[in-house]
Amino acid sequence: MRVITLSYCICICLFSLHLSAQKVGHVNTVQLIDSLTEAKQASATLKQYEASLSKTGEEMVKKYQDKVKNYQTSVKTGNMTAIQQKQMESDLEVDQNAINTYRQSAQASLEKRRQELIQPILDKINKALQEIGKEENYTFIFDNSVGILYFKDTEDVSAKLYRKLGYK
Repeated sequence: MRVITLSYCICICLFSLHLSAQKVGHVNTVQLIDSLTEAKQASATLKQYEASLSKTGEEMVKKYQDKVKNYQTSVKTGNMTAIQQKQMESDLEVDQNAINTYRQSAQASLEKRRQELIQPILDKINKALQEIGKEENYTFIFDNSVGILYFKDTEDVSAKLYRKLGYK
C-alpha cells in the first residue's frame, strides 16, 4: 500500500514539474492584423469593391423606382389597358426580383473577396506563429482577442511575431 501511495505521489510531483516547465505565450491577433500594412491595403481594396457593388445596386433601385412612378402615373391617368397594366406589373416584379438577386449575389461576392484578401494575411500570421512556437519551444500560444480573460506567467509574443512578419 505504501508503494502505491509513494508511486502516486511521485507521479503527481513529476506531472506538476512538467506543467510548470511549459512555456506559454499570448498574442492579440485582432490588434496585430489592424496594424499590418497588408491588412490596411486589403481593407481599402475591399471598401472600393463594396462601393462599386453598392453603386450598381443603387442604380438598379433608382431605375426600378422610376418605373414604379411611371406605372403609378399611367394607372392614375388611365393611359393603360388592363393587359398593359398586368404586363407592367409583371415587369416590375421581375425587376424587383433582379434587385433582390443582385443584393444576395453582391453580398456573397463581397464575402468571397474579403476571404481572398484576408486569408493570405491569416496564413502568413499562422505560419509565423508556428515558427515562433517551434523555435522558442512554446507549449501554447493563446490568442487573447478571442476571450482569454486572465493569463499568468505568459509571454506576449506580439513583438516576436511583428519581427517574424518583417516589421520592426
